[in-house]
Amino acid sequence: MNEFESFEFSPQIKRALKDMDYRNPTEVQLRTIPLILDGYNVAAKSYTGSGKTAAFGIPLSSLIADGKKKSVLIVGPTRELVVQVKEELRNINRYTKLRIFAVYGGHGIEGEIKILQGKVDMLCATPGRLLDHIERGTINLRDFDTVVLDEADRMLDMGFVDDVRRILAKANAKSVHLFSATLEENVISLIKDYVQDYETVTIKDNLLGNNIIEKNLIVQRKNKFRELINCINKFGKNRALVFVSTKRYASILTEKLNRRGYRAVAIHGDLSQKRREISLGEFKSGRKRVLVATDVAARGLQIDNVECVVNYDAANDADTHKHRIGRTGRMGNKGYAITFLDDSSGAGPHSSGPKEFHGINYYIERGY
Repeated sequence: MNEFESFEFSPQIKRALKDMDYRNPTEVQLRTIPLILDGYNVAAKSYTGSGKTAAFGIPLSSLIADGKKKSVLIVGPTRELVVQVKEELRNINRYTKLRIFAVYGGHGIEGEIKILQGKVDMLCATPGRLLDHIERGTINLRDFDTVVLDEADRMLDMGFVDDVRRILAKANAKSVHLFSATLEENVISLIKDYVQDYETVTIKDNLLGNNIIEKNLIVQRKNKFRELINCINKFGKNRALVFVSTKRYASILTEKLNRRGYRAVAIHGDLSQKRREISLGEFKSGRKRVLVATDVAARGLQIDNVECVVNYDAANDADTHKHRIGRTGRMGNKGYAITFLDDSSGAGPHSSGPKEFHGINYYIERGY
């Protein structure tokens, strides 16, 4: 079984996947889709960029389209993620005509209430906004016979554990699926409390992959912008993602890049949800060449064809670093990840700090 055509699911979805140029399933899709189609609950551990959304989106869409499922609730940790999941599900269902929506904070709730008055086949939601709708009586969790917890480990890390437990307790769903980059004790505990029987799918941790070439540069602070321009010109000729540590500097650096003609846009927590969606859309479409971001974009966002990631400011921990650079080198494409290190901060080539961030292709370069 090496093509989506080999799976037994809706022909309308197969037609959509062909339009999307989805030919061969990834490992998590290959192992998960048959289980969900056969009615099993799934707890899947799989690295970022492995195709988890399609792994649950394809079989659940097919089950709804065939009348075997009523409706599905997908809960995710961030606004950007639930919007992204909604968009991919809509692409998968372009011929099934399933009604797919998202509810999340950062914008008015009135429009969501109006949408929820009609039929909803698949709903993507952040925990806080979902509970707001439940309290208002605009969502009845009993309408959903299936719940998916997407990026479950991150939801727990962000402090949503009580919210997630409230949602699962109220839902009383027949099927619960959990997708996570890790299956640590807190995630396992959540599964065992709310899912009676489940199949575990564990994909070898290949977060960095063999398609990412890491480069680490010792750069004095005064030279960082110049080196950033060099990196973009050499490795990000079409699309580059730049990570900085503060919201304020994300805006400053974006302005500097635009003054140099690099068509840059920013995404960070101080921007409105609408502005963040516009920025992300412009970057995905290619209208903008550079996206400058805080760690709000480090995890969970599917941005195809990012040629390089530049850590203008190094990440604070190994996990964040891995998720940052996991934005490039996805789905078999080659990517570059360049991290700027400052000798004055003690992060030089002989320090023990930065080396723990880099699992493959680790070396220091002072120039290209």
